[in-house]
Amino acid sequence: MKRALTIAAAAKINLGLEIGAPRDDGYHPIASIFHSVGIEDEIACEVGDGEGIAVEGRFDCAPEATSVWKAARLFLERTGERCRVRLSVRKAIPAMAGLGGGSADAAATIAALDRLLGTKLDVGAMRAIGGGIGADVPFFLPGGAAIVSGLGEIVEPIPPRPELGIVLAMPPFGVATKWAYSELDAFRRSPAVSAQSGLLACGSEPPDLGARKAALASMFRRPVAEWDFANSFEPMLRVKYPVYSELAEILGRVGAQYAAITGSGACMYGVFSCFDMARAACERLEALRRSSGGPNTLSGMVLHAVKPLETSIFLR
Repeated sequence: MKRALTIAAAAKINLGLEIGAPRDDGYHPIASIFHSVGIEDEIACEVGDGEGIAVEGRFDCAPEATSVWKAARLFLERTGERCRVRLSVRKAIPAMAGLGGGSADAAATIAALDRLLGTKLDVGAMRAIGGGIGADVPFFLPGGAAIVSGLGEIVEPIPPRPELGIVLAMPPFGVATKWAYSELDAFRRSPAVSAQSGLLACGSEPPDLGARKAALASMFRRPVAEWDFANSFEPMLRVKYPVYSELAEILGRVGAQYAAITGSGACMYGVFSCFDMARAACERLEALRRSSGGPNTLSGMVLHAVKPLETSIFLR
């Protein structure tokens, strides 16, 4: 018998992203606040008799390489369930944006299969499956706001800030995560670069990680105008792409109280005191983008006004 449901998978932004130097295994420890935001992919999930996984949608890779295919395969392996799975994905979250679209889709797939197959896994069990797919996946189960550390597997929920508004500005290029980490390591080795503030510029994970996480949580509770989060990727990305410095200035001119790059790029966001202000600012930016006399910085930008969310997964 066929069973089906449709589930929405929301993106995230990083409020601060402090990156440690690579460990012996090549992975980097992090400390960051993740917050779900209202731009969503939609996944139609169907299970039925038989075996196999089929994935439909527009991707930049083979279906078997997508996060949703990997999530379905690992879910079935870990739970011992045997069925045919069909997944149809409609993308709205841009790729290579630092918004976690692939990870969000994987988390939503796990949640959908748990519901359809009646496995009734707790959050810890679902996060364990998600961690086998990607470092960010555990956060999206269930999302909201959290301090994320380790390699992304340590997720400590904190009260979200749904009263704020956010403008997402996606430039006409993407930033591959693997490339960004490689460039960051090279950037930090440059003799012209002094030690950066934040979690770590070089060396291994520091002993004061608890204090750093407490500082992140404390800053998150302050008024947005007092925020001083640091994204370790941002100095390097601003050198590689001068458009970011210009874009941050433009976001400030339309009222953003804080602006930063999310994740390893490419998306930059501005934070406003409420959604109505973010929406008005987005409309002003759209008008400037369309204007022949507007700043070239906005050319090719995709702009969205979104709300911070209290979860990342929604049944439709």
